[in-house]
Amino acid sequence: MSDKPLRPMDNSQDRIHMPFIAASLLFGVLGGFSLATSLPVEALAGSLDVSWVAHAQVHGHLQVVGFATLFVVGMALKLAPRFGGRAISPPGAARWLLWLLVGGLVGRTFGQPLAEVTPFGVLTLAGAALESAGAGLFLVLVIAALSEAVRDRQPFALLIVGAAFAFLLQSVLGLWWLSEMVAERRTILGTLENAVLLHLQFFGVLLPAILGVGMRSFPTFFGRKPPGALAGSLVTWTALAGIGLWTTGGVLTATRPGDWWQWSVLGQTLAGASVLGAILVVGPWRTPSRLAKASKGLGWAIHPAVLWLAATGVLLFGTGLQSMLAREATDSATLDAVRHLFGIGAVTLAIVGMAQLILPEFASERLVRKPGGWRGPFFGTALSVAAILRGVVLLVGLEGDQRWWAMTVAGILGWVAVAVFGVLVWRAVRSHRDYLERLRQARAQSPQPARP
Repeated sequence: MSDKPLRPMDNSQDRIHMPFIAASLLFGVLGGFSLATSLPVEALAGSLDVSWVAHAQVHGHLQVVGFATLFVVGMALKLAPRFGGRAISPPGAARWLLWLLVGGLVGRTFGQPLAEVTPFGVLTLAGAALESAGAGLFLVLVIAALSEAVRDRQPFALLIVGAAFAFLLQSVLGLWWLSEMVAERRTILGTLENAVLLHLQFFGVLLPAILGVGMRSFPTFFGRKPPGALAGSLVTWTALAGIGLWTTGGVLTATRPGDWWQWSVLGQTLAGASVLGAILVVGPWRTPSRLAKASKGLGWAIHPAVLWLAATGVLLFGTGLQSMLAREATDSATLDAVRHLFGIGAVTLAIVGMAQLILPEFASERLVRKPGGWRGPFFGTALSVAAILRGVVLLVGLEGDQRWWAMTVAGILGWVAVAVFGVLVWRAVRSHRDYLERLRQARAQSPQPARP
């Protein structure tokens, strides 16, 4: 499918994504990845108390919503108009969206660890309410921008809208359960409730977003035809059905007695199957033949991201089948390892790789200077090793201090990789501004055609 021409839109939307990306990197470097490094160090020192658990839950929210989802929101605001042919409207809504989401994250981050104290409990709930309002606004904006593609049942549009809906759903559920937590003067969410939110954030928001953008963009990168209507629809509806069943089973398990684990396991299995199906129909294991010469080195980041995405699909599908045969829910330690393997190896690596291929700031930078060939191998290696230490090592049953050391090293590698990416984004933005200014000056100095 070729890109539809955009309807007239304000030039300010050219940079609509950058505030979200900047905020995402700040939350990742100063919050999510920093806590990923400090929390296991505290565990090694024996500080495993209620405060540690509260900060661990804040870490998860900062990592998934503050870093990854905020980055996805920025990319969606940039790509949805190109994919759907409609500008984000009204233009000022993006500014409101940014402040709602940033305010929500700040409120949750500083409020939850002290939520038993009334002012901090209020701050926690205010943050959750702001996040819910922002998620609702994001869903409206995405549906409006992709309305024509949704009516045409384009797989990428259905998946991206599904991700936006899941973002709203987890925000509303979070507001509900955080309200109960504050009312009971607790600082941590229940294990079941927190698990539902994490699964919904990872596999309800991030997974369909990656599948949607991947099925839309990867055929271009790898010189493949887009997925056929039947294959694309099968992958899309399998993913959405799996996420729906998994979420329903988790919510029912957390809120009422009953044997609801079958719903969650079936949803988990279908989600894994959709990942494997998407990889088969897109074929991203091939050489990225359509990339420009200056961008080919980033294939060293894209291919490992696809590998970790495939590993996620295999693990979700395989452990789901195993749980069905054993007639029990998949254990939480396995799902925690899979979440981190997916979050570090697939999501973070896809963010740093795809952003350098898609964002105009990096495109204009390549016109000014040739990017170093170290980028793809560096990100691919650092984040793959982090995924192994945080996910794979735990799957094989590493325990004790060795487990915490592995998590610490993984956190450091993730922090360094995202910090380096942040520096590259900053350089690209400066280069882009210089490029646009030179282009403006060149146009101003060029002779204008005489008017009749």
